[in-house]
Amino acid sequence: MASIRFHLAVFSAKCTKLGLRILGRGATTLPGKVAVKVDPKILEKLCSGRNCVTITGTNGKTTTTHMITDIFRNCGYTVVTNVSGANLLSGVTTSMIFGRKEMKKADKAGKKVICVLETDEGAYGKIACQIKPKVSVVTNLFRDQLDRFGELAHTRDLIAKGLDTCEADILLNSDDSLVSELYKGREQRTVFYGLSEESMHYNNVTYPDKSGVLPASSDAEYCTGCKTKYTYTARSFGHLGAFTCEKCGKTRMAPRFFVKYDLAKNPSDEGYELSLLDAGSGKTEKDPDPKERRVKLPIPGMHNFYNSISAVSACVLMGEKIGDTKDLSFDRCAAALEHVEAAFGRMEKISIGDKKICVLLVKNPVGLDRALSFVAGASDAEGIYMLLNSNIADGKDVSWIWDVDFESKEFPEKVYVSGDRYGDMMLRILYSGVDRERIVAKPMEECAELLDQAISDSTPGKCLYILPNYTSMLALRSILVKRYHLKDFWK
Repeated sequence: MASIRFHLAVFSAKCTKLGLRILGRGATTLPGKVAVKVDPKILEKLCSGRNCVTITGTNGKTTTTHMITDIFRNCGYTVVTNVSGANLLSGVTTSMIFGRKEMKKADKAGKKVICVLETDEGAYGKIACQIKPKVSVVTNLFRDQLDRFGELAHTRDLIAKGLDTCEADILLNSDDSLVSELYKGREQRTVFYGLSEESMHYNNVTYPDKSGVLPASSDAEYCTGCKTKYTYTARSFGHLGAFTCEKCGKTRMAPRFFVKYDLAKNPSDEGYELSLLDAGSGKTEKDPDPKERRVKLPIPGMHNFYNSISAVSACVLMGEKIGDTKDLSFDRCAAALEHVEAAFGRMEKISIGDKKICVLLVKNPVGLDRALSFVAGASDAEGIYMLLNSNIADGKDVSWIWDVDFESKEFPEKVYVSGDRYGDMMLRILYSGVDRERIVAKPMEECAELLDQAISDSTPGKCLYILPNYTSMLALRSILVKRYHLKDFWK
């Protein structure tokens, strides 16, 4: 029976939400923050007895969470998730509090319920022990907000701490040398996913006809055990690839779930034809005759190959964990992937009259590199609008933009720049070789007017690609809601 403190915490959260909505605000985190103050164990109580999946890592959390949610719903499940992407303790708690009504209704109707919760990598160590997930996905580790997280080894240790507080089946990216290390001491409950090594030879988004091995990324180019530089036989992007340490023998773990693709035969901006494969429980890509399902991925971008296979893998593992291998079969989960839609700000294409915009969140060097590569290969790219802020949620240090290879990217003809640090971004673009006459730059206070201009300058049928970092994306969404009548991101 729930305690008085629990009910008081829920009531306090509801009152807080009502007040925020009256003020026209999103109410995605503050209700949970208030509830935790009243009952510090409320999240543990909300998750007790529930089947939960958690998703953590640097990049791809929100998209993977969105994909997993859509797959479960397509397979007949009622899903509670933090749709807004609020992934700290307060945001996760808020989502679970306001998902109670839907879960109770589903329970009463005899429907199956799943909780799919995106969790911040820095906070995972404190959250996992309360959620107690049955399946935990770790996407990747890239340098991001060093002023908050510190070096990647520290972030990895925080995730490891969380994994040791629960008994979840652990789904790890085999191509990430840092993430894959998390299997040590957890071998019996670890499953790997990744790209096939053969496919990774098609590893350059901007120039897909070029194959071979890309230069090493600075994020994780050395073995953490013996400090020897990794040798790669194939790479996808960043430090992800088929790595081997020639000194100590550490090597990429062969994944059970993997993707095969030929990027050279796929358009870079209209989705991809992929083969998703499952070698089966206890097997890897090296075993013969895996299950295979051809799908057309509706969300473009090579990074979404990883998000897609991790999402399908998580749903299949959950089916195995709870004994629902029929509704959550590999074939059915993979097929459901064709019906997923882009999450808020993640390759999200929006029609505004006869014009289009596409929002691509960029928050660290690898994310920005992937976005610029994608735009460079997009056939409908006529303009690019880049926004850079340096608030606490973004990281105060913006020097990371100089770690991105702007020089090899082809920019659209029209370039727009805004944000609190628009001068820094404009300087970086100028140094990459873009003529000053092509750039229109304005401060954050004039962001809305510049958006109007950029959309007005667009040709019908073409797309304006918008690359904001986190807080500038939230500001952008608010502008789109007010001026172009889009729905708020929490809806």
